[in-house]
Amino acid sequence: MLNEELLAVWLRLTSVIDNQRLAASYEASRDRLSFNEAMVCGLLEQDGTLTASDLCRRTCILKSQMNAILRSLERRGLIARRPDPEDRRRVALRLLPEGLALYRESHRHSIAIVDRLIRELGEDDARALLPLLRRAAAIFDTFS
Repeated sequence: MLNEELLAVWLRLTSVIDNQRLAASYEASRDRLSFNEAMVCGLLEQDGTLTASDLCRRTCILKSQMNAILRSLERRGLIARRPDPEDRRRVALRLLPEGLALYRESHRHSIAIVDRLIRELGEDDARALLPLLRRAAAIFDTFS
């Protein structure tokens, strides 16, 4: 059945990308980022500061899971929390230099995996795949 085949390929792709990235990152350093930690750090790098609610909304990670991720990143000295000067109930999160360096290393490994995929597929097929993946992502965005 088509649905079973699509699901199997999807799971295989995501697990290969995550496992390869983590394995390469682990070889480079005993301190590494999980997939969710890397997502959070990437958003903080991109936007500067965000709240936990912002991160939950953008990643579709549950609040309890996000809190555990943020505690881990903070305990490791990769992010900092500070009260929002305009609204003391809100806490702004920002990426510290150590977190930025670790995120960029993790991202470099992810890009190397994608570069290998492009080489193996060929640039034309990789470009042809892009619109389909964008459409699939847009469809998934409507599920939340």
